Amino acid sequence: MSSPSYELWNLGDRRVLRVGDREYVTLYSERVIRMLIERKGPARTPPYLTYKETRGPHFLGPLFRHLRARGSRDPSVLEVGCSFGHMTEYLAEQPEVASIVTMDTDPAFVAIVRAKVAELNLQKVWEVALFGNDETRRLPWADGAFDLVVAVGVVEHLPLRNRRAQVDEYYRVLAPGGSIAILDTPNRWFPLETHSVGLPLVQWLPAGLAYRYARVCRRAKFAGVPYAEFVADGTGWRNATLADCLPASGWAGIEDVTEAAGYGWHFFRDTARSRTRRALLPVFAVLTATARAVGLPPSVCLPYLNLLFRKLPATAPDA
Repeated sequence: MSSPSYELWNLGDRRVLRVGDREYVTLYSERVIRMLIERKGPARTPPYLTYKETRGPHFLGPLFRHLRARGSRDPSVLEVGCSFGHMTEYLAEQPEVASIVTMDTDPAFVAIVRAKVAELNLQKVWEVALFGNDETRRLPWADGAFDLVVAVGVVEHLPLRNRRAQVDEYYRVLAPGGSIAILDTPNRWFPLETHSVGLPLVQWLPAGLAYRYARVCRRAKFAGVPYAEFVADGTGWRNATLADCLPASGWAGIEDVTEAAGYGWHFFRDTARSRTRRALLPVFAVLTATARAVGLPPSVCLPYLNLLFRKLPATAPDA
């Protein structure tokens, strides 16, 4: 399928992108927009132009309300997976944030974010790091280097062979008393895969069978996708479990503040927009209440995991 044609006009104080018969106005520079088009294609570019205003407050708003209520001041932030840098921008606008280090494994996105940091004068962003997937198994920062770690839409894209080591690194570089937000992560144990393929149970199948299932039932999207591309690192259709989002030590040394901060069930209920999701809220209310009653986090019943944990301060050994 060929990409749609596009036009881009620089009007001085703003840029206008025309894709097909629709126009999109943005303040991003012509250079940044063209870099994004080269990375994502014209048809997939427009949503990124407003992600800071839409996804930023949607996913990070509850986090900062929680941190402000706790009196958090001047946290150093590690953002895992900067993508287009929309969350980076949002983080840089928060008055409490002292510094930001962000990273990605995609060279094109890292180049875009570095350009945005320079053009938008994001002085709180100290570094935009590029790593290979294997390099993220051992990050170059000291234990406890950051007060806040943010990973939005990341864990499901980590290769299964590295995932445990990579997530453990997020907790290693998190300071005692600091918080880690793992957000917008599709839940592997929810029966309907809604992130990449959009078919029931596909994330539970062997790769070969999942590929044939997708090609038959999502022919328009997957008929031309080679098997190697379907199973390549970063495709994300396997999704992630709650256990994937915890350190190897499990719950030891961390406090689950997901529900107290307004994520988990509260977030799902309060942000439900589609007619189907609103109609099913009573069902999800029963499921999450049941999970809580048997000692499980309500999030295990939800399509997406939006989690917030606090790393407990180390306790001094008994004398």
